[in-house]
Amino acid sequence: MTKTREIWVLPEISGGEAGKTAPGLLTEARHIAAASGGNVTALILGDKPQDYEDTLGRYGINRALVFEDPLLRYPAAEAYAAAILPRIQADKPWLLLLGDTPLGRELAPHLAARLEAGCVTGGTRIDFTQPDSPRCYRYVCGGQLEEEVCFETDGTKLVTMPPDWLDAAPIPRKKRVSAEIIKPKVKAGDIRIKHLEYLPADHRSVDVAEADTIVAAGMGAATDELLPLVEELAELLEGAIGTTRPVIDAGKLPRERLIGQTGKVVSPAFYLALGISGASHHTGGIQASGQIVAVNRDPRAPIFAGADAGAAADLKDILPKLIERIKTARENGEIV
Repeated sequence: MTKTREIWVLPEISGGEAGKTAPGLLTEARHIAAASGGNVTALILGDKPQDYEDTLGRYGINRALVFEDPLLRYPAAEAYAAAILPRIQADKPWLLLLGDTPLGRELAPHLAARLEAGCVTGGTRIDFTQPDSPRCYRYVCGGQLEEEVCFETDGTKLVTMPPDWLDAAPIPRKKRVSAEIIKPKVKAGDIRIKHLEYLPADHRSVDVAEADTIVAAGMGAATDELLPLVEELAELLEGAIGTTRPVIDAGKLPRERLIGQTGKVVSPAFYLALGISGASHHTGGIQASGQIVAVNRDPRAPIFAGADAGAAADLKDILPKLIERIKTARENGEIV
């Protein structure tokens, strides 16, 4: 009789709040279970009871292991590993799925080393055509190539997946969640990195993949005359600056600002495309944006097809007036 494959997932629900990682990761775990004939268990960690049933039930997860300890108040790889490692060693889940987030990228290799298990970071998809030897795929060489990775160990397999590559799909009727409460008694001496405080993110340096507002400059906006205005506008909007492949190739902006299929997939609430024609390899990376506004002097530019609003205008005319309008509105208290 074939043993049921146990899929564990860490959706990063902290303090009862689910970040943008959770919906896609829980959906992916549910799809993996359907493809491999397995069961899904979500791992919830915190210092006290929290609200997680609604999120798990909405995405079809009906079982949770809830770890409660004072040292789990803040997400931290060392503390999380100390809490869940004994249970992983005891239960030996087939797969542990994590988000390719700052926490996941640190926690997964840490656990893999302790378990002597295989670990794939940044996996964009998993092929379960052969369930006994699943294959993971991830982009390498700046997104130019796709790498295939096969697990050679029989133990727990660890995979981190980027949130922006995951599609959230809630189920029509929520499931009831059965939870097991675990008191791991994490030792303070095992935690060498201490949480001191949260600092607000600087919008000027924040990763475009995490930004809520993005001002993106294409070749039409990356001239010596216009780029300073783009930066000033981004500062006023408290947005991160993004760009396209030609701008990167011209050396106008750093590589980490690249958005698109060969750069970073983004999902801001507001995306302002300035002087961007709208080639498919760029627009493929912005489709999850909440609202897209485009400005391009060519009224036939493809970017307008996927924009919620747009203006066919010269940025030399638009940018100075827009910047001045925003400054005046702030001075008058119209916006804060």
